[in-house]
Amino acid sequence: MMQTEDTGHLKYWLSLSMMRGMGKSVRAAIEEGSTVEEVFYSMASQRTDAQALIDAARKEIDLALARGVRFVTFDSPLYPECLRHIYDPPLALYVLGREELLSSPSVAVVGTRNASSYGRQMAERFGAGLSEAGITVVSGMARGCDTWAHRGALSKGGNTIAVLGTGIDVVYPKENRRLYEEIKEQGLIVTEFPLSTPPLAKNFPVRNRIISGLTGGVVVVEAPVRSGAMMTARLSLEAGREVFALPGRADSQKSGGTNRLIKEGAILVENVEDVLSVLFPEHCHTSTEEAESTVEINREEELIFKVLDDEPLHIDSIVERSGLPVDRLASLLLTMELKGFIEQRPGKFFVKRTA
Repeated sequence: MMQTEDTGHLKYWLSLSMMRGMGKSVRAAIEEGSTVEEVFYSMASQRTDAQALIDAARKEIDLALARGVRFVTFDSPLYPECLRHIYDPPLALYVLGREELLSSPSVAVVGTRNASSYGRQMAERFGAGLSEAGITVVSGMARGCDTWAHRGALSKGGNTIAVLGTGIDVVYPKENRRLYEEIKEQGLIVTEFPLSTPPLAKNFPVRNRIISGLTGGVVVVEAPVRSGAMMTARLSLEAGREVFALPGRADSQKSGGTNRLIKEGAILVENVEDVLSVLFPEHCHTSTEEAESTVEINREEELIFKVLDDEPLHIDSIVERSGLPVDRLASLLLTMELKGFIEQRPGKFFVKRTA
């Protein structure tokens, strides 16, 4: 990796990065043999703020290094090859954590911020399963599916990369502060936006190209037709990556995007092995889920399971819909929870367990 102390060289990469949208042109010039300094002055020759960009870059470097932030630039040995060849590659990445993860085998797991219980559970399940198989889980640390994908990976002591749509020192959403700290310690946090950049809506679509560009494929867990996760899927297709989608309920808007992706040719997946068999067959292993699925379910338990939905249901509603006495129902619910069929939520709410 480029030494962060070499600010004389780094300032040109950071200045070009601040110009935005220059990745394709800079890559072409570098491949033709130009130095980054030559490229900067060539591209800044028509601008009146060239010196201001250099001054801003110097200040940014000093602030970042003082906070323990490092940089991976386009010419760095640590810059991932798969990212180098997307349409508009980022020219300078701010990083916190384990930089070597940038070039590890990885899969993106993304989905809607407004995730259902099913979406949250499946994101966590795929994050955990990929992590157990030695694959780095990449996502955007947004609410909903992204958060649960990261949590799944961390729960197994695995690797995960959070690609931010903000400055690397800005935690968004704020409730993910603990998650941010865990990823910083165990995984890697990445962004191309300057320090203190707030969560501006226009920056998240730009961020998504890095999520897709870092990975061999993207798993879309749950997403409406119009969503950031769908944009990430489109960018993955454009970059020649595999796109996987989990099927969802036909009457659910939250699954409208994933169901459409499957119609359009995305690979339908039901478990982690489906992803591994396509991208990393050498990482495939016999899942314990199949063994667990052989646990028997009796007639009363089956009735309760049919009553439950993908969203938590209160015990009173289960009594009403199943017709079972409350004492008998409470006993059955406990047994089903121990078998791993259902999950209890605070307030005597129950939901089907899909992970």
